[in-house]
Amino acid sequence: MTAARAVLLLLLALYFPAPTSAETSGDMLMGAVVKSDKWKINRTDNTETFTGDVSFRNNNYNLKSDDAVYRRGPRIWDISGSVYTLRKFDDGSTLEMRCAKARYFEINELTTLKRGALPVRMRYKSADGIINGSTNSSTADNKAGTMKFNGKFSLSTDNISLYSAQGLYTRDSDSFLLTDTKPPTEGFPMSVGTREGYDFAIRAENVQFFKTSRDAVFYKKVSGWIKDIPIKNAKKNK
Repeated sequence: MTAARAVLLLLLALYFPAPTSAETSGDMLMGAVVKSDKWKINRTDNTETFTGDVSFRNNNYNLKSDDAVYRRGPRIWDISGSVYTLRKFDDGSTLEMRCAKARYFEINELTTLKRGALPVRMRYKSADGIINGSTNSSTADNKAGTMKFNGKFSLSTDNISLYSAQGLYTRDSDSFLLTDTKPPTEGFPMSVGTREGYDFAIRAENVQFFKTSRDAVFYKKVSGWIKDIPIKNAKKNK
């Protein structure tokens, strides 16, 4: 039961932060199934180690990894090896995330995700379509309702792609803010795509992308180009 509780909390922090604290209640453990090939308790260093095909599953959550270590003293979880998480929401939307390593701090409800050979990847699917994302690392703060993305952050839908050095998702605004590092290291955030009959490429110091409406707003030193779709293509699209 300890394993189920801690893995569940990790899942809550991996995703877009929970809308209410009720999602961290023990009721979410009902129907949970936790499995691993090996489970070792070390009373000397006060750790629990789960090795081989580690998984947690219930009706709303699914986590898989190769290994997991729980450090009882500081109450920290280290998850490693092909970490995969799936969360199902009440509105029918889902969020998948993949990374090489994850660490969860139970006391502060903080989660860090790190890349390996591949970047940290996410895939959010709803009735409005799919949002794909990637980054080098990220940090989720469940209490604050934020998720930070650090290094080569990108978001994409079927008609827009956004790129920046870093990003910040906030639950209150339900949006992503894309920015560069200070001092700038990779150039201003950039957006390219096709929208309402136009091809475009735009740079700005700040880009705000709204998860639900899929609208993008550009702030400060905005530059770029917008081009009409050729008439013959426009007729076909119409």
